[in-house]
Amino acid sequence: MTEDDFEPLLAIRTDVMREHLERVGRYTPERSRRMFRGHFDEPGTRLILQDGVRVGCVGFRQYEQEIRIDSFYLERRLHGSGLGTTILKALLAEADATGLPVRLEVLTGSKADRLYLRHGFVKVREDAIEGFYERPAAGQSIPALMPRGPGHQFVFYGDACSGVPGAPHERTFAGINASVRRLVPSPEFILFLGDEIAGYTADADALRQQWRHWLDQEMAWLDRRATPMWHTTSNHATYDVMSEQVFREIHAHLPRNGPVGQEGLSYWIRRGDLLLVFVHTLWTGLGGEGHVETDWLRAVLNQHADARHKVVAGHHPIHPVNGFSGPYQRDVGPEHANIFWDVLSANGVLAYLCGHILAFDIQVHRGVLQICTAGAGTAHRMPEGIEYLHAVQAAIDGDGLRYQVFDASGQVRESLSWPPSVPTVDRWTSLRDAGIARDRIAAFRFTGQTADAGASSAQTFLAACRPGVRAPVWIGLSGPSQRLTVILEPEPGRSPHYWLGPSITADAPFDIQLLVHPGMGPGGLLYRLAADVPWTSLSAASAWGAESLDWPGLWSVGHGPGGPGDRAFLGRNLAISATADEGP
Repeated sequence: MTEDDFEPLLAIRTDVMREHLERVGRYTPERSRRMFRGHFDEPGTRLILQDGVRVGCVGFRQYEQEIRIDSFYLERRLHGSGLGTTILKALLAEADATGLPVRLEVLTGSKADRLYLRHGFVKVREDAIEGFYERPAAGQSIPALMPRGPGHQFVFYGDACSGVPGAPHERTFAGINASVRRLVPSPEFILFLGDEIAGYTADADALRQQWRHWLDQEMAWLDRRATPMWHTTSNHATYDVMSEQVFREIHAHLPRNGPVGQEGLSYWIRRGDLLLVFVHTLWTGLGGEGHVETDWLRAVLNQHADARHKVVAGHHPIHPVNGFSGPYQRDVGPEHANIFWDVLSANGVLAYLCGHILAFDIQVHRGVLQICTAGAGTAHRMPEGIEYLHAVQAAIDGDGLRYQVFDASGQVRESLSWPPSVPTVDRWTSLRDAGIARDRIAAFRFTGQTADAGASSAQTFLAACRPGVRAPVWIGLSGPSQRLTVILEPEPGRSPHYWLGPSITADAPFDIQLLVHPGMGPGGLLYRLAADVPWTSLSAASAWGAESLDWPGLWSVGHGPGGPGDRAFLGRNLAISATADEGP
């Protein structure tokens, strides 16, 4: 680039920037010339040519700790042509080779910020004049899962209990936000599943101050115009009539399309083929914590029956998580829960997202996922060594849902693709040939005739055997109701954990399929009673599932590993087939 380029490039800059600079009161011809001269003379200013013709410039400045991009100007006629995106991608690839973060500034209100947000930049802060953006260094970014074709990619997390300057949860919440900011590309939108603030105060002004600190300080990095964030109500934030009103006031941007009395508390949002429904699981007008409106939910889902993807979000789980059961406080009360899930299942809802229980947990009931994520910063009462602070990034497309769970260090700790890739039952084979092994999804089919009524002793379908130790896996029927039961004992000498399914009719044919998914934690033991019905997780009170299970190579069929007298199957014609597929 030569001095002859200065005046033409200054003219391009003036043409594309003048109206924006005038809007923030920073344009005079003298100031514009002075500012551009400083950048033009600085090492790293590059000329942009198209077919050999000068059309713009960009500054790419490498320093010891960072790379700065500035003075990125293209002739107005080329805006929207894709040339700017092509150049930015080339610059970012060059930056990635250095291992340095990239930083830049954009005038507040400029549409240019959308370009940078799409390419992995996050807004660090903003004032009345400029927004300050950063893209993490290569190797520090977290690659986002992307749709496999048309679809959506987003983040959901919850339970920070922050909003108080200097309080312990402010620091832990900041750690999770730091990881969310490392996602590349940035999410299309964010769902926050409640308990943003510590709340639980009788002082409305104090509650407002917590919200303002949470939004204006702790979440100041998020450009909510480019990446909208929607919220559910929750026990820390909407615990009485006053706090519900404050929630409506603070989140005045949320739709007012909920049921009568719940406007701004329950609501729905439609994004193309995706329907998002947010339910209020503790409305004071319905009884408070653990209560949820179902008639309105059914009506909304019927209204949007054409939506290809349907996701419902609330704060309280419907099904107990990791044994934390307690209607109305730990989970939604039974008179609401059963009807609620009937509505989800009947209307093709993909997933119910919730929080409240400090864990990450996924279950499936009648084909609908319940995903609980409550690790955005509230660290107390998490089972040590099992649960961890986290956020979830997900992608939805025509093939289903995929997610990855990452912690405050940015490490992806869990991932899943749903529905699972399991061959049809006609392709299942013998236990010996199924290829069942650690970290693989295993599926078993048990057929036969159950014992006569009155049999109450444990009856074995299948036990995995290891010489000298108790069976690490036992599958069968137990109790007077002949209930489907799975016992896992992956660590010799430690107490086993139990998973319970439905009761199986006595003296009748049965066809039971069991799925053991090591990527789903305690919810990863699922059953169905026919090949054409959806999967449902077995009930358990465990914080772990099959993720640490190392399948042995020996099987005991129809009785326990102790021989024919060890919990023998009392029915007839027991047959077993199995399959295994790629792990989580």
